[in-house]
Amino acid sequence: MSVEISGLSGKQIQGTGDNRQVSSTERRQEGTGATEPAGGSSDRVSLTSSATRLQELAAQVSRLPVVDTAVVSEVQRSLATGSFQSAPDQAADNLLTQEKELATLETGK
Repeated sequence: MSVEISGLSGKQIQGTGDNRQVSSTERRQEGTGATEPAGGSSDRVSLTSSATRLQELAAQVSRLPVVDTAVVSEVQRSLATGSFQSAPDQAADNLLTQEKELATLETGK
């Protein structure tokens, strides 16, 4: 199998992958439900506890709602009653601060 990767300079980088043929015949490992290639050899992948924890956290975050419904309800109520107050100067300052922080992240400074 050949792999082509575009480098940053636009040049093509040529690489070769694993060219081994894999038999379609597999045998099941007793009681695990996992499969093993017919030659008896097997490749294994193990995750560190950090990687496993990251996967768990990613799953938890994906289940969180995108919007805080309590905050949305409060803003809707205050808009409906005419009691919503905004501070445009503070909002502008917050936006500028956020933009500066994002620019710092992008440039790595």
